[in-house]
Amino acid sequence: MAAQGFVFCALLLLIAHHVGADEVPFTEVVNAYQRNAVCLDGSAAGYHLASGYGDGAKNWIVYLKGGGWCEDNQACQRNKTTSVGSSRGINFVNLTGILNQSPDVNPDFYNWNRVYVIYCDQASFLGDSSIGQGVTQLDFRGSRIYDAVIDDLLAKGMNCADNAILAGRSAGGLATILHCDEFRARLPNASRVKCISDAGFFIRASDLPNADFRQGFYASIIKFHNLSSFLPRSCTERIDPNLCLFPEYFVGDVQTPLFLLNSAFDFYQIQNNLVPRTSPDWEKWNKGLLDLHNSPDAQKKLIKDFGMAFLNAIMELPDNPSRGLFIYPCFTHSVTTSTNDQQYTIDPFWNPNSTIKLENMNMLQAVSNWYFEDSSIKLIESFDFLQYC
Repeated sequence: MAAQGFVFCALLLLIAHHVGADEVPFTEVVNAYQRNAVCLDGSAAGYHLASGYGDGAKNWIVYLKGGGWCEDNQACQRNKTTSVGSSRGINFVNLTGILNQSPDVNPDFYNWNRVYVIYCDQASFLGDSSIGQGVTQLDFRGSRIYDAVIDDLLAKGMNCADNAILAGRSAGGLATILHCDEFRARLPNASRVKCISDAGFFIRASDLPNADFRQGFYASIIKFHNLSSFLPRSCTERIDPNLCLFPEYFVGDVQTPLFLLNSAFDFYQIQNNLVPRTSPDWEKWNKGLLDLHNSPDAQKKLIKDFGMAFLNAIMELPDNPSRGLFIYPCFTHSVTTSTNDQQYTIDPFWNPNSTIKLENMNMLQAVSNWYFEDSSIKLIESFDFLQYC
């Protein structure tokens, strides 16, 4: 059986081809409709795959796209007509950042099998239910989507992987943490399997204003998508399950090596979670964020307090020697890929000349040393206020 497996893997490598073009086509998961691996609107889930080559032919990076969440019927009905709730109209994508095909931009992973998984369930790849009928039906099939994608990739050669990474940004970064151990379990023969969460560490910040709003928002996601049984049992059996989308309460239970790449001044969280968009003060709050130098002192203090709350949440995590940390002070959100509306010739953050450095090490060097050398990388900037990077 071992010999048969080797021959199968060898054949897969022979038929695999390198996608040299910048644009990578969309692939629906096999039997998506029969398996209920569908988006909010019922369209087929899928991914973009650029095949590896050379010494990267047996290495895989699976990247989970982000795109927020919908917490009620109104938000989900609105989002199901967009790219975060539907695959309709998705054709090609330019792979950027940690998925970039250029060795000059992405020297460690440019020739790996690079997979960009679309995000269209609005619950961080969790859940398996539906509500409504006809044009108002909403499918909450995140868990089925994730399982179907991994099954597809295993059949396409990932079961023969030497090295593998599960990564993601924002809501996909949260999903990366949630699925990390499961991903490792699906690759028992791989030499090295690790996970990278970019901007996926969303904090409760219980001592800051509007903590009830933050807790209520994520509790609404759990309730509306019927997620309770899909959350980490190590969390739900210990504390209120409504807190179990906040990574601070379950990262300590992740056994697979996990790298947390995050700004302590995460723009998304500061913009959307510190002051609710429904608040009459939100427009003023957002205006101040766009001109921080001239924003009120009270706003600057609250932002600084958020940064300290973020650092405290990180520092209070149970120690794990295999966990990597790169916590930086830039006023930004995700940095491992560019969003669809940010098409750069060179990725502004994920490139060897990145200006984001901690202890004279940029994020590419930190991730590389942690992943390939098993180095203990725990870089946390000590600062008084955020930086523009």
